[in-house]
Amino acid sequence: MYTINVTPKIYKRLERHALGFEDTPANVIERLLNHYERHVKGEPVPGPIQKRGSATAPRDYTHYVFEGRDYGKSRLVLAVIKAYVRDHPNTTFRDLLEAFPKNLQGSSGVFDKLQNVKVKDPERRFFIKDPIELADCTVFVCTQWGIGNISQFIDTATKLGYTIEPTPQN
Repeated sequence: MYTINVTPKIYKRLERHALGFEDTPANVIERLLNHYERHVKGEPVPGPIQKRGSATAPRDYTHYVFEGRDYGKSRLVLAVIKAYVRDHPNTTFRDLLEAFPKNLQGSSGVFDKLQNVKVKDPERRFFIKDPIELADCTVFVCTQWGIGNISQFIDTATKLGYTIEPTPQN
């Protein structure tokens, strides 16, 4: 870990880009770097990175094809996690956390155990009706996915051997 000193003015600017109550400065910087690197490489960038729900933030309705089916961002993550557990039947919580680290999503994590989900507003933030049984516990996948964190998840899933393609936009 390195320490980076920034002025209060720069810190305030970083705060404006946080995506949740517990989003860290490191996550914000990483999203900004991802955005910048995609832009410099000439890959299409759907819009400015802005705080979700702000009046000027564009909505991104990109869907993705995974295993022949079309998914929005949240359902895509649920489908990939289910596929991973299907393909690795003895997966433990620790195994799944190593494959899909918490920081891919942000403050809520990619998934969590029931006792933790209850604290984090399960009705809105997790697929509470779609439990996934692991070798040592049951987990629930987070529903909080958007333009700022889905690309990291897709990159991780791709490295694990899963093919995910965005659907053509009309």
